[in-house]
Amino acid sequence: MLKELRIKNLVLIESAVIPFLTGYNVISGESGAGKSAIMHALGLIAGERCDSSSLRRGADKGYVEAVFSIDELPQIATLLDASGVDHSDGDDLYIKRELNAQGKSRTFVNNQLSQLSLLRDLTDLLFHVVGQHANQQLLSLEYHRYVLDLFGELNPLVSDFAKNWDVENALKKQIETLTQSEAQRVREIEIYTKQIEEIQDANLQENEEEDVFAAYSRITNGEQLLDLSQELCRALYGEKQGAIPILARQKQTLEKLIRLDPSLDSLSGSFEQAIVELSELHHTLTHYTSRIEHDPQLAERLNKRLELISRLKKKYGSTIPEIHRYCEEIQKKLNALENADIQIEELQKSLEEIAKSNNGAAKQLTQKRMSAAKKLEKLLIAELQALNMPKVECTIQITPTKRSRSGDDLIEMYLTPNVGERQISLKECASGGELSRFMLALQTIVAGKESIPSLIFDEIDANIGGTTATIVGEKLRQIGKKHQVICITHFPQVAKQADHHLRISKRESDGRTVTLVDTLDTKAKKAELARMTG
Repeated sequence: MLKELRIKNLVLIESAVIPFLTGYNVISGESGAGKSAIMHALGLIAGERCDSSSLRRGADKGYVEAVFSIDELPQIATLLDASGVDHSDGDDLYIKRELNAQGKSRTFVNNQLSQLSLLRDLTDLLFHVVGQHANQQLLSLEYHRYVLDLFGELNPLVSDFAKNWDVENALKKQIETLTQSEAQRVREIEIYTKQIEEIQDANLQENEEEDVFAAYSRITNGEQLLDLSQELCRALYGEKQGAIPILARQKQTLEKLIRLDPSLDSLSGSFEQAIVELSELHHTLTHYTSRIEHDPQLAERLNKRLELISRLKKKYGSTIPEIHRYCEEIQKKLNALENADIQIEELQKSLEEIAKSNNGAAKQLTQKRMSAAKKLEKLLIAELQALNMPKVECTIQITPTKRSRSGDDLIEMYLTPNVGERQISLKECASGGELSRFMLALQTIVAGKESIPSLIFDEIDANIGGTTATIVGEKLRQIGKKHQVICITHFPQVAKQADHHLRISKRESDGRTVTLVDTLDTKAKKAELARMTG
C-alpha cells in the first residue's frame, strides 16, 4: 500500500509530506487548494510524462517520491530482480521522479536510476486510479470482459486458454511453413543438397589453410631457400673460409695459450662446445637443403586448394569451423524438408488435439461467463438501487465473436437508468453521475478480488446528489476494508465515513501562494466537515 507521498516544488506545493494509512483515507479542501497537484504527483509516480509546467513557478527543480509497503506483493520483488534493482525482504519500495526547469526528468527506484517503463510496470501492481472520468474506462469492452472475469474468478481459466491458444496458432504457422508450394520445397532440397556435397567433397580439415599456405610458400620460394641455406652451409664448412675448419685449426693455438696461462683452461670446454654446436647447425642445414622441393605441379595443386578454401569461406563462413557448422545446420533443414510429410502429419495430429481441447475450454469459459454475468447483473442492480437509482436495470450481454486469446465472447454491459427508457450500452451512456455510480458499484462488488492494494478515487462523487453522497461514503468505507482507499472529495457525507482525513489548504506567504497538507484529528475533522457543509 501507499505509505507516504513526498512533494517538493510541484505546482502550488512548495514542500509536503503526506502520510496514508490502511483503510479509507479522504482528502478534502477548497477548490484550487492543490488537490489536483496530488493526483498529478501520483501520475508522475505512475510514469506519466512531465514538462516544466509541472514545477512550482520560480523553482529550478523539484521532485515527487512515493513510499510503498510491498510485503504482500511478491511479484514486485520479481520485477525488481529482473530489472537489477536492489531490494531486501521487508523493506519498503521507494519510487522518485526528479524534475528540472528544462522539462527533463530522472526516475529512481530504491535510489537507483531506472526507466519509466519500470515505473509503469510497478505501479500497475501498486495502485489503480478511478477518476471522475471513469466513462473512459467503461467505453472499453475489454474492460467489461476484465470485470466479468475478475468477478467470476475466471482469470486462471482465461490465462490457461490464452497459453493453449498461442500453442494452437504456433502449430498452424509451422504447418503453413511446411506445406508451402512443392516447387519451393524441391528447390530448397536441391540447393541444400548441392551445398552439402560441395562442403563434404572439399573434406576440409581444421587448421588446414595455415598448413597448406606454409607448404605453398616453401615450394614457391624453393630456389631462394636453397641458395640461402647452401650459402650458410659454405660459411660453416667451406674448405678455406668455413667457420668450423678455422676453429678446428685454431684449437692448437688455444692449447698453447692454456699451457702458458693455465687460468684459461675453462675456455677449452667452451671452445669445444662452440665447434660441436656449429657442426650440428651445419648438419641440420645440410639435411634441410636436401629436402627443399621445386615442384611446379605440387605448387599448382596447393594453390588450387587455397583457392577452394577461400571460395568456400566466402560462401559459407569466415573460418573452416564456421563452414562445418553451416553444413550441420543445412543438413538439419534438409532432413526436415525431406521428412516434411511425416512432420506435417504429426503436427496436424497435435493441432487437432489442442484445437479440440481449446474448443471445449472456450465453450466452458462462455458457460461460466454466462453464469457469472447473471449473478453480477443482480448485484449491480442492488448496488445501483442503493446508490439512488431505484428503477435501474442492468444487463450483461455475451455474444459470439472471432476467437482471440480471451475466448469466443464479446461482453458488453447495458444500462436502463429509468423505467420506459431504452437499454443503452455503457459506452453510449449519458450522464457522468450514472457512470460514476456504475463504476463505484463495480468497485464495491469486486473489492478484494483484485490484487492491487490501493484504489484512488478522484472525485468519483462528482455529478452525484447529496443524498446519494452518503451512500457513496458508505461504499468507499466498505471497499476500504479490503483495499487501501484514497478518495478526493468535496462532499462532507463522503468524507465523514473516512478512517483518516487529510485537508489541503492554501495561504499566502511572502506574496506567494503555498499549499499545506494537514492530518486532521477528531476536532479538526469536525471543523473541516462543517466547512464542507457550508
